[in-house]
Amino acid sequence: MKQNFKNIIAVSLVVPSLLMMTGCARNIGASNYASAGVGETMTSYAGVIASKRQVLVEEGEKLQDNVIGGVAGGVAGGVLGNMAGKGRGNTLATVGGAAAGALAGAYAQKELSKQEAFEYTIQLDNGQLKTVVQGLDVNLQPGQRVILHVSHKGRSRIVPFQG
Repeated sequence: MKQNFKNIIAVSLVVPSLLMMTGCARNIGASNYASAGVGETMTSYAGVIASKRQVLVEEGEKLQDNVIGGVAGGVAGGVLGNMAGKGRGNTLATVGGAAAGALAGAYAQKELSKQEAFEYTIQLDNGQLKTVVQGLDVNLQPGQRVILHVSHKGRSRIVPFQG
């Protein structure tokens, strides 16, 4: 009975931790707006796609930047490790499980937050060059006429010119 209770606690901590990490990636598509940006005015510029290349966007470049995954994995690993052994063996298993879980959780968050994107360089009609990285939801081609929207908070997106 005591072992079943420990298993229930472990599962109730591990599953939400893993689910929480699946939402790590930011939505970087041209068609996605945060609710705070709705109704906000933007400055728009007409231009042409000068170049395009596929890139990889990462939330945290270093493993230690992935704190949420590290904490969640550490807790889950500690709980699972605590289920092993008694006395000193239990303590070592708990500490080892927490350390291994923290490392695995940070790595999982890093991997789950990676996204493919396009880096576009736009030749604006005024002659300036601007570069924007955005998600794959809008696939623009070099030579295509576009509009660059720039919010006052700095969020930019490129959309096809409709006109």
